[in-house]
Amino acid sequence: MAAFTKIYYFFISIIMSICLTLDIPMHAIGPKVDLNGYEIVWQDEFEGTELDTTKWHGHGQNFDGVPVKYYEGEYGVSGYSCSDCLKVKDGCLTISLRYEDGSNPDRPEGYYFASIDTQGIAEFSYGYFECRAKLAKAVAGNCAFWLNSPVAYDTSVPKEEGNEIDIMESMRYGVDHEGSVENNIHYFDSTGHQKLHARWVIVDGNPYEEFHTYGVKWDKSGYTFYVDGKECRKTDFGLAHGPEYIVLSNFMRDFKTKRIEGASADFVVDYVRVYQQK
Repeated sequence: MAAFTKIYYFFISIIMSICLTLDIPMHAIGPKVDLNGYEIVWQDEFEGTELDTTKWHGHGQNFDGVPVKYYEGEYGVSGYSCSDCLKVKDGCLTISLRYEDGSNPDRPEGYYFASIDTQGIAEFSYGYFECRAKLAKAVAGNCAFWLNSPVAYDTSVPKEEGNEIDIMESMRYGVDHEGSVENNIHYFDSTGHQKLHARWVIVDGNPYEEFHTYGVKWDKSGYTFYVDGKECRKTDFGLAHGPEYIVLSNFMRDFKTKRIEGASADFVVDYVRVYQQK
């Protein structure tokens, strides 16, 4: 049986490599994540009725409910980060993306959203990082679970010291490849050019209505990405070794075509957990 399993995953790895080379979205069909020898070192289960500010900072906004302009709308209205788009209830964090028409004089017309991070509070080199979430229903929206480094965009710093590691980005609602997510690594080289390595993965079921897990195991040899605990990609591209912090975000990109379903497009996160080797 062990020999059969090895042969099976050998052919699976070939299929995954072909799909990666041709940029063809595929399902997560690789081996299950193995956490033998790992233990939880950090987590947020989002219990209670308020965000735990001993674990999270505002990423691009404060926690005072005052909107901060995120971009000037080249295609229509502008985007604003605002902490009142964050809500903890029933064991989940909801990060809302919504449109406001400007009828409130203190709230200009635009799209409102939020992001949080653990910079300076909880930063990690290596480990297995996982969240369980439902994705937002927004055309041109981007809800994401990712790692970032304080030096990720510093062109004077070698990429080995820190990159942006996007464990899951949801950008395909209402367009081609709906129901898929992207994982990628990117950084800026010494000439200022962005280096990017991305992969689309089809999520089984309906990720906008159901909870699914998204994870990455990062060690000294590379990154292995997972959806629902099954491997979907392995790479050593842009391998970093410096500490990274966690980010959860949900925003509207400034595209010509954009819309949300209903009053708000919600990114609902059940938990975030970090495992490291004992």
